[in-house]
Amino acid sequence: MISKDFFKETETNVYPSKNKRWDRYKAFHMTNVNFVEFETGELMVVGTPDPDARKYYPEYDIQLVTTADAECPKLFLDKELTQPVKKAWVTHKGQQQLAVDYDRGVAVALYDGWVGTKHTVLGEHVERARVYWAGQSRLPVPLAKIKVQTPDPEYKKKMASVLSEVRAAVSAIYRINHVEDEYSWGEPHLADRKWYDSSASDVIAEMTKDEQVMFNIADKGFEYPRKLNEVEFLYVGERK
Repeated sequence: MISKDFFKETETNVYPSKNKRWDRYKAFHMTNVNFVEFETGELMVVGTPDPDARKYYPEYDIQLVTTADAECPKLFLDKELTQPVKKAWVTHKGQQQLAVDYDRGVAVALYDGWVGTKHTVLGEHVERARVYWAGQSRLPVPLAKIKVQTPDPEYKKKMASVLSEVRAAVSAIYRINHVEDEYSWGEPHLADRKWYDSSASDVIAEMTKDEQVMFNIADKGFEYPRKLNEVEFLYVGERK
């Protein structure tokens, strides 16, 4: 995974930020924006790439991108690239940071938790890794999972009429008690999966305990829960 510039002579002064160093990771390495490449052939991504750093790096054949970026490639659930992933499935409730490895045809999530001890099983020199490759032509080691959130048509089919009844009742109760709205904005209330076998009256009793919740339901209705599938890899075709 070492780029062609790892052993470039420093006196050329062409790559002043890529001088080979030792101290920070106690291993010979060079930094390249968010990438750290080691003399051993290992590679890792550190930190959270800012918008300028989210781009394609030809020296590694890797792209750093978020699922919301226009440059995010088409993603698939399967290696055969027959099951496309809709953008809404990987941007629901926020974007996700990815590293797209075109050499191996996979996308992997950047770990976004606390770093410092979690990855020491890979070696203390890579304990700050957000993404890690053990060497050339090796799959990245998945340190986090990509969240794929798809619609749940079974839940919607079962609960649509119940929630419609709930919204009508909650709206009526709210309007009776509030001539003028006390809240300036609302958002759809996320329907609970535990309601799957509940009656409308049971849900109404629960939803009328909180004034803000009542306003949200009256104003915006319900948001249906999605199926959450966490995967180590998504798959990509050749870079165009």
